[in-house]
Amino acid sequence: MHYQKINKLFNKSLLKEGRKTKNDMKKLLLLFAIGGFLICNAFSQNAVTTHFTDESKKIVIPKEATVFSEIHEGLIAVYHDGKIYYVKTDGAYLFGSDFPFTRCNDFYRTAYFSGGAMMGCRQKDYSHVPFIVYPDGKYREFPKGLKNAAGLSLDVTETTSFCEGYALVRKAGAISFIDKNGKDVFPQLSSKGSTGFGLEFKVHPLKEGRRLYCDFEKKKYGYADEKGNIAIKPQFDGAENFNDGMALVMIKEGYTEKWGYIDLTGKMVIPATYKLRPGRFSEGLAVVKIGEADYDCEMAYIDKAGKRVMDREPWVLNEFHNGFAWVLKSKPTKMVVINKDFEEVREVWDNPYMFQMSTNRLEPWGFDFPGGSRALNTSGVGEGIIYAPDGSVLLKAIDAKGNEVRLSDRTEGDLYFCNIRFRDEPRLKNKDTYLPCFINNKGEVVYYFVEDVEGYEGITPVQVK
Repeated sequence: MHYQKINKLFNKSLLKEGRKTKNDMKKLLLLFAIGGFLICNAFSQNAVTTHFTDESKKIVIPKEATVFSEIHEGLIAVYHDGKIYYVKTDGAYLFGSDFPFTRCNDFYRTAYFSGGAMMGCRQKDYSHVPFIVYPDGKYREFPKGLKNAAGLSLDVTETTSFCEGYALVRKAGAISFIDKNGKDVFPQLSSKGSTGFGLEFKVHPLKEGRRLYCDFEKKKYGYADEKGNIAIKPQFDGAENFNDGMALVMIKEGYTEKWGYIDLTGKMVIPATYKLRPGRFSEGLAVVKIGEADYDCEMAYIDKAGKRVMDREPWVLNEFHNGFAWVLKSKPTKMVVINKDFEEVREVWDNPYMFQMSTNRLEPWGFDFPGGSRALNTSGVGEGIIYAPDGSVLLKAIDAKGNEVRLSDRTEGDLYFCNIRFRDEPRLKNKDTYLPCFINNKGEVVYYFVEDVEGYEGITPVQVK
């Protein structure tokens, strides 16, 4: 409503009989000021103001370092000059700067601990050697120089990040699972072959008693149970984790990919007929794409029998959470929340033109509400205000001057990562500066990070066998 009023006043004052005047320009400046006030005032309603408390903890980081937006197992990852540092929430570093190590493979996935371990790499003799890092400041190197009965080297040459305490390693021409102690586990899931050909070289989480895995020799995907026994034999050319009792799988027919759904027994309950990658099941429904190409298709919801439960619409659909789904409607274009009756219940105050979901055929699309909340921004799913699945605002934050603070998704300790601009803050010597912080849902700064050349020396690492 504020925008409409401003536009009407703007149109009346901007041009009168084709002439710009000084008075017109003065009016414009005044209108922009009023508009800015109204927008800021509208945003600040029900917003928490970020602020320090006596308990706010300062953590020193290296100059020009990057703080990661999640806390895992009480540790915060800090990236600097190609290396990863880990700092505890009390400000003490896990390792000192005299024990540098870097990420293994992927920048983001391997920056976090999972199940009590993380895969790191250190440079030795002009090569990068993987090793296992533990949250207590200990580390474990992989054995070197061992050979199997056939005389093949058992040296670990390739690794993945840890997921729930497990990782994949490649040695002696085979790919196998290890636990956080570096011991081989799940022998039935070990296979020979290459990690190429578009196959996923990663450990998937256990979902609904099933763990997605790849047989690299057959180049097929299957599912195992929590003990590593094969529950659904590898037979699919592509697959996703189970959700809501169903898993999305893909079968190739020549160069054509066709997608369908299986149940927990491996039975194909919805035939693989979809040429475009559908969404996963959630609350009894899944989104399918109808058409020949991602850039020219329509979407619809189907039930677990494969029956279409809504008419095809030229909308961008998303999965349901707590009975609600976010969709991008057209004619007129707007972002709305719908219920299970496909009725619009709320228009979302975001920029609908910038809402994005992946159209990459190799990646899942849509977005989740982990823990019942989600951060959104104007460039798609990402940082911003914290929303509930029904579109209501759970948390929005402003700084002391009323400016928006962009929040990342909730992390360990019910905290949110953000960058806050501080001005006239005594503990920062009244500097005008941006600082990375973790805040709680009251806007209180719990941890804030200050650059310095000292203060992150850390402990001496301990090697375990």
